[in-house]
Amino acid sequence: MGEEGFLLFFNRGLLSVERSELPEAAASFRAAAALRPEHPVVWFLLGVTLRTMGRAEEAAAALHVAFRLRPGHHDTLFHLASVHLERRRPDWALPALRRLIALRPGHEGAAFALGSALMALDDPEEAERAFRLAALLQPDGAAVNNNVGAAIMAQRRPRAALGHFRRAVRIDPSWPEHRKNLGVAQLMRGELEEGFRDYEWRTGQAVWQWNRSFPGKPVWNGGPLAGRTILVHYEQGLGDSVQFVRYFPLLKARGARTVFECQPPLKQLLATAPGIDVLVARGETLPDFDCYLSLMSLPHRCRTVVDTIPRDIPYLRTDPEQAAFWRERVLGHARPGELRVGVQWRADGGDRSIPLDRFEALSRVPGVRLFSLQQAVGLDELERLGTRFGIVDLPGRRAGAEGFLDTAALAKAMDLVVACDSVVAHVAGALGKPVFLALPWLGNWRWMKHPDCTPWYPAHRLFRMASPNDWHGVMLRVAEAVADEVRRARS
Repeated sequence: MGEEGFLLFFNRGLLSVERSELPEAAASFRAAAALRPEHPVVWFLLGVTLRTMGRAEEAAAALHVAFRLRPGHHDTLFHLASVHLERRRPDWALPALRRLIALRPGHEGAAFALGSALMALDDPEEAERAFRLAALLQPDGAAVNNNVGAAIMAQRRPRAALGHFRRAVRIDPSWPEHRKNLGVAQLMRGELEEGFRDYEWRTGQAVWQWNRSFPGKPVWNGGPLAGRTILVHYEQGLGDSVQFVRYFPLLKARGARTVFECQPPLKQLLATAPGIDVLVARGETLPDFDCYLSLMSLPHRCRTVVDTIPRDIPYLRTDPEQAAFWRERVLGHARPGELRVGVQWRADGGDRSIPLDRFEALSRVPGVRLFSLQQAVGLDELERLGTRFGIVDLPGRRAGAEGFLDTAALAKAMDLVVACDSVVAHVAGALGKPVFLALPWLGNWRWMKHPDCTPWYPAHRLFRMASPNDWHGVMLRVAEAVADEVRRARS
């Protein structure tokens, strides 16, 4: 068909794009490319069309051809990088973005995309530089100012991030993510009243999955509760429920009748928590109520500051018979005078989990007997390394909700618990047990800025990474601290 046929298919593709007939456009551009495979524009248009259709793999292939034929074309570089980001291949996007910025430093989208790629590759320092360049090009962009703050936060510098989040909020005060991020930065700095207020914006995020709706029932706004029944429903993880269930006595003090809808695995354990009149698991029938609230909104509604965090610990209890049963079994595996240390290494979040091999230094501390508190996940590591490290895994622990009762009773029998940031660490804290808590580089906002302590659990001692991904260094310090505990117990 030659040149005439090429132009026919090319123009037909352009017309189909105008009509939003993308499958027809893609077919026409493919036909044109078959006739003139050396023509970079038709490959570019095919790639953009396929990308718009959500066919990222095919789009990447077409854009790679366009790039090879015209390596300095700005839009080809940008779309090629963008489709790699959509394919979750940020490492493949970097060369195109860096080339684009070198060719056209003023390209607004390139610096922003480069920052996003670098954040995905866990390089927040370089991401901050890219986002700052993007902010110079677009100073009134709410998203780019928010992302500068996010890159700084990922470096554990919440104070420096605050100004960027506040600027993003000023530019677009209606965007929930920016206000939520501001709240997280404030919470990490211990500015709890302001932080919990702005953290409320989390519920407006499109990705937020914990919202509940009860037609005809109002959300509690912090007003009078005397003579009213309030339903509090859980939000986020198991550890969050254990940590914030402490607020129910405050609701009772206001004269409320309280109902808590918890995660099913926690129902039996939380039955001992004070201030709960009716405890139901998700999926069970709810009693009638007058108003409702998410559990993690209670600190805001109760106007929490550091000095008013409820600290009536312990606020969970173990069954006396069960506690005695597990204590006897623990004592049967520990020599007289040994420090009984419960260990737990795997959390739901991968960044919070500690590879069990990092417990080697702790396993070599004289005068210590290690007991596994790990539930369900992570037991494969115990099979490989538990014997080598001398970790006692007592048989007979149950699964599901009853497993949490056994874990709580085991933790109660320990002199000390060493754990990652997980529900087990919260359970031990709520029981009033001393906990050495090993935290990743960017610890959760709840652990705030204190180097080694937390007002949420006075018996916790925090061990933070000195550099990213350094679980080895953290666990060496934990082992040294445990050795100090042994010497103190013997002195």
